[in-house]
Amino acid sequence: MKQTTMPALGWHSTHQQLDLKPAPADQLSWLQNAVTISLFTDARASQEEAGNQQDLRGYWGDSELPDGESLGSKLWLLQREKVTRDVISKARDFAEEALQWLVEENHLLNLQVSAERTGLDSIAFQIDCQLPEGNWINLFREHQLALTATGGSHALQS
Repeated sequence: MKQTTMPALGWHSTHQQLDLKPAPADQLSWLQNAVTISLFTDARASQEEAGNQQDLRGYWGDSELPDGESLGSKLWLLQREKVTRDVISKARDFAEEALQWLVEENHLLNLQVSAERTGLDSIAFQIDCQLPEGNWINLFREHQLALTATGGSHALQS
């Protein structure tokens, strides 16, 4: 019997880009896609949060969300920051905020995000997810957000 597949977001660290790849049509593949989209889509920031930046970003699909809500994360606000304890803490908070909808909409029972510095300009995230059945899984242990002096950000997989 042929297994049903679905499109999944795959990271190609060599090319620094996301690509679509087939994956089993199951809860884990759906969750991995949801987490990737939530973390690496730029959420709209307020002018106060963006500081001197004119571009507040955001996602075109935000127009369908209730007032003030925005899909994605604000990790992009950290692009020009040095990786300090405060920046790591902000990155963790931005990731938790971006993923909270998974708990609010009952896709997960609980969610824990940890972040640590893994190089001069990178932060690695580990996302522990408690599935509705009660078991825990870990996602994106190897994904990182590289914070570069030129302002570019890339998800990395080591």
